[in-house]
Parts: sequence; C-alpha cells; structure tokens
Amino acid sequence: MMKRAKRVCPVLSAKLLSKSKEEVPVIIRAKDNDSNKLSGLVFNMSGRVKYNLPLVGGVACNMNIGAIDKLSKDPNIEYISFDSKVFALLDIATESIGCQIPQVEGYTGKDITVAVVDTGVAPHSDLIKPRSRIVGFKDFVNDRSKPYDDNGHGTHVSGIIASNGYSSNGKYAGVAPEANILGVKALDENGSGSTSDIVSAILVKMQ
Repeated sequence: MMKRAKRVCPVLSAKLLSKSKEEVPVIIRAKDNDSNKLSGLVFNMSGRVKYNLPLVGGVACNMNIGAIDKLSKDPNIEYISFDSKVFALLDIATESIGCQIPQVEGYTGKDITVAVVDTGVAPHSDLIKPRSRIVGFKDFVNDRSKPYDDNGHGTHVSGIIASNGYSSNGKYAGVAPEANILGVKALDENGSGSTSDIVSAILVKMQ
C-alpha cells in the first residue's frame, strides 16, 4: 500500500480510496523514461493514449480507476498524476515588471523570436504594423492556420513581450518591442487546457 501511495498523486489516491468507477485524465511516467514502451502498455489497458510525452518520460491518457489501481502496483511505473486543468490569468501589466529597464540598456528584442504558449495571438496593430512580427502560428485546440485568439490572454502576454506601441504612439510598448512572436495556441476560449496540452505544445516547439 505504501509503495503504491508513493506512485500516485493525492488526487488519484483519494479516488482510489473511494473506489470510484469513473474514467479520469492522467499523466503516467515510467521509471526508465521510455515513453514509447509505456505508450504500448497504456494502450493495452485503456486504448486512449492522448499524448506521448518524451519530455517527461511519460504519456497522457484517460484511464478508469481500476486500471490506475492496477498500474500503480507496477514497479516500472515512476508516478501517476491527475492531468489537471490549467488556467490563464490576466493580471499582469508592463508597468509592474519594469519593462523599460532592458530598453534603457539597449535590448529591444531585435532578431529574437519568442514562442508564446497560451490562448493564441490576434493580429493586433502593435504586433503587425508597420510590419508583421507574428512569424508563425500553431493551433493545438482548433487546428486553424491563421493567427487568432478567442480569449485574449495570449495576445495580452504577447503584447507585454513585444508590443511596439504602434496604436498608442509608443506609450504602451512591451519589454522587447522589436521581437518576433511565434504563437502557440494550447489553451481554449475559456483560457483553460490540461497539463499535458502544455507539455505537448512545448515539446513540439522544441523539435
């Protein structure tokens, strides 16, 4: 019982004790970090592999409580955690982080591209005029090809990073007003997604 408890997060431990029959989203990590081998094992148990996550040596899937209980006793399993929801919070402004400090030192972000994994990025004038600095866009939620943001948080974050203040005559410029933005939409219109959505998006951009 003690060994199993060490391999399962508190949320799943509570569900195991309740003997619930529900199916829940989980991230399963293997001790040898072999996500491909783990993917085959999980597929045989649940048939619902959502992501292969070699970045953390694991996989994301949906699995019923009984299968989680059985898998948690496998000595080759490092850890099983609940694939919890993550949310974007719009509560930071450029003034609060002293965005002018790097600019005074001559750092403007020129020739630098920043990947923003968030709710997307809208073609705001501060990012596309006088020329577009949105150099790429990947949508993991709706698989759309053109930049958009149906929540607003990703555009806000992109603005903190790279707004040139075009629409405010320079008053509301970001930290790096000459930087490029690579928009990665991994959070939905409500600003939410799963932990595995974020990990998978980061992994794709690293490759």
